[in-house]
Amino acid sequence: MAFALRVRTSPVTRLATLLVALAATAVVACSGDNVPPAPAPTSTVATSTPTPKPPPAKVTFMAGFRPQANLPFVAAYVAKEKGFFADENLDVEIKHSSGADEHLKFLLEGSVQFTTATAAQVLRRSGDGLPVVAVALYGQRGDQGYLARADSGIKTPADLKGRTIGFKSGVVPAELDGMLAGAGLKRDDVKLVSVGFDVRAFIEKQVEVYPVFLSNEPFAVRKAGVDVTVLDPADFGVPTLGLTTLVNRETLTKDPALVERYLRATLRAVVWTQAHPDEAVQVVLKYAPGADAAQQRFLLEKDLEAARRADGIGRSSKEQWQALADTLVKYQALPKTPDVTQAFDSRLVDGLYTRGEIK
Repeated sequence: MAFALRVRTSPVTRLATLLVALAATAVVACSGDNVPPAPAPTSTVATSTPTPKPPPAKVTFMAGFRPQANLPFVAAYVAKEKGFFADENLDVEIKHSSGADEHLKFLLEGSVQFTTATAAQVLRRSGDGLPVVAVALYGQRGDQGYLARADSGIKTPADLKGRTIGFKSGVVPAELDGMLAGAGLKRDDVKLVSVGFDVRAFIEKQVEVYPVFLSNEPFAVRKAGVDVTVLDPADFGVPTLGLTTLVNRETLTKDPALVERYLRATLRAVVWTQAHPDEAVQVVLKYAPGADAAQQRFLLEKDLEAARRADGIGRSSKEQWQALADTLVKYQALPKTPDVTQAFDSRLVDGLYTRGEIK
């Protein structure tokens, strides 16, 4: 009698057998040519729309005089023509004062954001309570001086005793008083004569000593055939300072970034001008058509020379401003000593140099 041996399998064994069979089936299926292609990977990189650039800030620079090669004027001309303003997203309109301090008037009313003035003018206006602030000092020495004929025997302030000296605008400048005092002289030791702004008063010998803008008029006199000696008060120990970039304090307080952008562009322009003076003069002539190129080059060279300082053009110190203020008060060009910290603010220019943005 035959027996059929029945082997009982546990549920675990049956499950293991089933898994092995399924795995074998999968291997066979994957070995064929009809494997479906893998789905294309889905990109996870999000596309973004670039942020649109804001429109340029529209501002106005009004030079304090007619078009010419004064350094802060040239800085604006070059910054516009060479794209330095555009790099700062600035749309700068350039204008020129027609006189009577209209540039300061427009600055105060807000239609002009940047202009120029001498440091002495800034101290005077600030002392009067006007909200004007110099944010860059270009002239590390003043631009006022005196001419004497080369054959006059006048070489130093001591030689001015008994001489006829002209002064303009009805005001005897503190620089003259300072030069006289340094030589042990007073106003009573010279003959003061009010003259106009026409240098022919000197050429025609109406006065022996004539007040001039050092960066401009000596060239014109020499061109007229007169050999001259130049007396610069700064050479004789008189504290003097020259042209500044001037803003309304409200602009500086509310939008210092705008002021910094203007300064960065114009100081870049100064660096470029130092390396390309001839080309810079050609830029000037676009704004001053018909001007004498040689005279403009002379003016630019004098302004660059007066602007140089070891730590960077445009910078200044409280000590400089205080020395000038004290001199102006001493010789009654100012009624009282102003707070010089209200008249200038060099922090933005200093920051540009400290961060290496201007070299």
